[in-house]
Amino acid sequence: MALSRIDETELLLPLYAGVRDEPHWDIFLARLRQRARADAVHLAISPFAATLPPPLPPIAPDRLRPDRVYAAAELEEAPPGDLRIMRVAEPGGASAVLAVSSETREFAAADSALLSAIAPHLAVALAGLAQAERQRLRLAIAEDALARGGTGWSACDSEARVIDCDPVAARAIAAVPGQRLRIGDAEAERALAARAATPDAPPRAILLSAAPRLEALLIAPPVAPPSGATQVPTMIALLRTPPAAGGAARVAAVAALHGLSHSEARLALALCEGTSIAEAAAEIGLTIETARNYSKRLYAKTGARGQADLVRLLLNGGGALA
Repeated sequence: MALSRIDETELLLPLYAGVRDEPHWDIFLARLRQRARADAVHLAISPFAATLPPPLPPIAPDRLRPDRVYAAAELEEAPPGDLRIMRVAEPGGASAVLAVSSETREFAAADSALLSAIAPHLAVALAGLAQAERQRLRLAIAEDALARGGTGWSACDSEARVIDCDPVAARAIAAVPGQRLRIGDAEAERALAARAATPDAPPRAILLSAAPRLEALLIAPPVAPPSGATQVPTMIALLRTPPAAGGAARVAAVAALHGLSHSEARLALALCEGTSIAEAAAEIGLTIETARNYSKRLYAKTGARGQADLVRLLLNGGGALA
C-alpha cells in the first residue's frame, strides 16, 4: 500500500518532525490513531526489558520479526480486542515497537498495509533520533569536561555581541546572548571589537580582567555556520577560570592516583593553590613540622622535584577534573 498525499502530510511530516519533539512523536501518534480509527496507539523504543512494557503485549521484542505486522490472533498474550503490532529496526541497532489497538473494532488488511508503509519511514526517523541522542550525549560529556577543567567559551558576531556561551563563560564574564561583551577596560574592549570584525585574523590572546585575573584566546569559529543561520559567529573567546579549591572528590582522586594519604592529598592541593608550607599547614590544621614531613613524602611518592613540579603534575593530571 502506497501512502496517499494526505498520509504524507498528516503522518510522515509529524513523524520526521517528531524527532525534535519532547516527548517524541506525540502528534504523529495522535494522527495515526485517527487514521487507523484505533482506540489507542502505543510506541516503545529500545532499549527494551525482557518483555515489552504495558500496555503492549508482554512478549519478548525479538519475537517480532522486523517490519512484519502481527495481528492479535497471532499472539497469545494479546489484550482483549484487536491489535496490529510491528517492530522496526534501524542499521545502528536501535529499534521501536509500534501498535494500534481497539476494543470495539476489528482491523482490516488495509490497517496492516498502512503500518507496513509507515515502517521504512519510522526506521529513518528512529535513526535520526538515535543520532541526535548520541550527539546529545557527546555534547553533555564535552561540556562537563570543559567545565571541570575551568574552560569556557563565548561565540560573538562581527560587532562583538554574544550569540551563545556556555555556563563557565556566562559566570566569568557576564556573557549574555544579544549583548556586547563588557569587560570594563576600554582598550581590551576595542581589541575584542577589532578581532570580532576580522573573521580571518589569527588567534589573539587578551587579558579580560586583571582582578581577578582572567585571560582569553580569541579564535575563528572552528566550523562554518549552518546554512541559513541568522546569527553568524565571527569570533570565539576561549577562557580559563581559576581552578576551584580542592573538594572531597578531588582530594580522593589525587590520593588514589598518587598513593597518598588523605592529609597528604589535602596538603598537595593546598600547595597547588600557590600557598606556602606554613599557609597550607594552617589551612588544613597541621603543624609546620608535620606539613614539612608530609611534603617530603609527597615529593617522594609523586616523583616531583619541588613545589612547582608538584603543581604541574597535579594540575595536568586527571585529579584536576574531579
